[in-house]
Amino acid sequence: MAGEVTIPVAYVRGTSWFHKLHPIPKLIWAIGALVLAFSTRNPLFLSCFFLFGFLLIILAGILNNYLKVLLILLPISLSFIVLQSLAPAFPRPWISIAELGPFTIYQEGIYSGISLFLRCLAAVNFASLMILTTHPSDLFTALNRIGMPHHANFMVSTSLQLIPIVQREFIIIMSAQRSRGMKATGFSAAIPCIVPVFAGTIERIQQLSLSLASRAFGSKGLKTNIREIEASLKDYVAGIIGLGFTIAGTWYLIYYRVQLDWSEDALLPIWLSKALVVGSALIFIGTILHFWRKAKG
Repeated sequence: MAGEVTIPVAYVRGTSWFHKLHPIPKLIWAIGALVLAFSTRNPLFLSCFFLFGFLLIILAGILNNYLKVLLILLPISLSFIVLQSLAPAFPRPWISIAELGPFTIYQEGIYSGISLFLRCLAAVNFASLMILTTHPSDLFTALNRIGMPHHANFMVSTSLQLIPIVQREFIIIMSAQRSRGMKATGFSAAIPCIVPVFAGTIERIQQLSLSLASRAFGSKGLKTNIREIEASLKDYVAGIIGLGFTIAGTWYLIYYRVQLDWSEDALLPIWLSKALVVGSALIFIGTILHFWRKAKG
């Protein structure tokens, strides 16, 4: 359907070893990956870290769903290379390596752009691995077990569940209006859908609040869940390994940060740096135009 854009990040049913893992170790690995990715700019470490996460995704059997996520995030991440190469996030003076029309490409910018690009991909790998293999109810049940208030759990889970529901209603209402002869496209087609979608969302929230009140949601005492999960020995081992790897890796990256800083060296040949910047810019602009035409219908 023209103009339909779906959210590809959602739980994928499976029987892999990572699907069966307790949510808390997976959360530890995801947070640890974020910490490690942003503890260094070294492209070699970030590349290896990205490949490690990619291998885990393949073993978990969620490659096809992950590629849908990557298809959206890759062009956005490539824009970092373009922006950083022209205006590096480094203290001056910058080393100029090439001219690209009215723009100047800097050595520090290429280094910073590639590092930021790999940082995002590495962190997204482990975040996708956790989200795509973890049922939302299991995650919030596990967080409740370790002391997170059930009110906070419910607010977060309900917010996440409302996003695809509102999106689906928006698409249904837009399709119904087009079947009745509405010829508007793009943003102008979305305006008539706002009021019915908003009204439907308010009505759903009212029904939800009545349902919660009838079930004594705000009462004190032990709360139970439909889905009960228990941590096994392998879950504890996986969590300890993830925590230990995060602590040891962060210490290593900070302690040897000078040796791991390659910003003063030419990371790529001049011709390859130009090709990287131009290619990244074309992919990013092409993606923007694609979604603009898709939204326009």
